[in-house]
Amino acid sequence: MLEPASRLRQWLALALLASLLAGCAGQQARVGGDASWAQHQARLQALDNWIAEGKLALRSTEISESASLNWQQTPTRTTVHLSGPMGFKATTIESDGSELELRQGDEISRWDISDPEAMARQTGWNLPLQALPHWLKGIPAPVSGFERVAFDTDPSLLGILQQEGWTVTYREYARFADLTLPTRLQIQQGDTSIRVIIRDWTIPGPL
Repeated sequence: MLEPASRLRQWLALALLASLLAGCAGQQARVGGDASWAQHQARLQALDNWIAEGKLALRSTEISESASLNWQQTPTRTTVHLSGPMGFKATTIESDGSELELRQGDEISRWDISDPEAMARQTGWNLPLQALPHWLKGIPAPVSGFERVAFDTDPSLLGILQQEGWTVTYREYARFADLTLPTRLQIQQGDTSIRVIIRDWTIPGPL
């Protein structure tokens, strides 16, 4: 059995990458709203080549941890770098869409990402893996059962999203490469809370 800190570090890495890899498929989610929201959502659904840099923090009744984040996504490959203060081992995760490789110092672990229970078995954590990459971009995941609340000042942007038993609160947005993307959000269910601050989005090439 993993110690709590080691379990969280593995969860943090696996959750970020596995969610990204699992979350790009599926039909486009549909929510109520005006034409500006429909257009904004369609552009973000098509966005599959990007780099996000920032930091995140996870809090629960058992543990508290934070890390710097560099997340590089292309249509065929995902690379995530996590690093943090004393006690958090630098982590690199890579995948080609079929296998996940996690490196922490000299330790290397590999998983077949087609197994949806792999993360829970290895780490004891269970998160909505298919939803997280969509939530980071500011759109619902392509599944049913959600509510949308738009910002009063801009009906094309989500303010609060409730989906799969989780609540995503969008605190701030900014413009990057002619797109409006989240820069501060919180994902919460019960006592588990994930805060994400994205300092910079890089969108290579045309959208």
